[in-house]
Amino acid sequence: MATTAAAAAAVPDAIPAAAPAAPSAQPHPVPDKCTNYKNHLQEWTQRNDQKLPAYNTESKRDHRRLEFRSTVEVGGERFQSARNHSRRKDAEQDAARVAYETLVTKTIISDDDHTDALGLIDQGVVFCKSILHEFAVKTKAEQPTYSADHREGVSPMPLFVSSVLFAGNTYTGEAATCKKDAEQKAARVAVKSILATKNTCMHQIVRSKKELIIAITSSGFNKERGVVSQENCNAPTNAITLIKFVPAGEAAGLTADQGATNVPEDDPCAQAVSGSEKCKKHRKV
Repeated sequence: MATTAAAAAAVPDAIPAAAPAAPSAQPHPVPDKCTNYKNHLQEWTQRNDQKLPAYNTESKRDHRRLEFRSTVEVGGERFQSARNHSRRKDAEQDAARVAYETLVTKTIISDDDHTDALGLIDQGVVFCKSILHEFAVKTKAEQPTYSADHREGVSPMPLFVSSVLFAGNTYTGEAATCKKDAEQKAARVAVKSILATKNTCMHQIVRSKKELIIAITSSGFNKERGVVSQENCNAPTNAITLIKFVPAGEAAGLTADQGATNVPEDDPCAQAVSGSEKCKKHRKV
């Protein structure tokens, strides 16, 4: 009986499932075709003043199938594709993906670079709207929308204050004498706010505009408009220089410049009346 019970206990309650068959050889997956990593990597090298990527692709036969593995060199470093591919361009895209993801992750914005980027934006506002637009395109965000208000002030010129709505946040700039400059100043507030988070994409966009900003600033074209001083606001816009009447004798001793703004002391109205009476007497004769 004991032997029978032991034998029954040794029998499993259910028949074990058959072992899974070995998976058949499947073609290697290809990189996401919606993302062109080669283009992204090339743009990264241009923004960071690096040489263009150089690819080296090797091929070999495996089970009667030709496979490719690619290596790309960027900034003195080499990155290899994660796997073999059946097509050369897929191997290069895979290598570019590995390089791009690694380099972007390693990119750390130092305090000096951050200060330099903020300094470029503070130099002027000419490129701020285009910088914010480019950032929206690259981050696939909705384009910024601008609104401007006309405000009355002490200045004889009209003043505009603009706000920009971007990524759910509203940024308001300083006053300017024209709507275009007001929008640029609002965009500058948005750009500086994003730079404050040390956003890598925004930092790279600003850095790519460095030479243009410096060139425009040095030419004097990038000087901001719309800053009206209190002194200019209080100055009369149509001041009239008073004419001083002096005796004829004194007028003879004046210089040419002084005499040009002075007339004899004799009453001009009296002279006009006297001339009119002479004409009447002449007619009577």
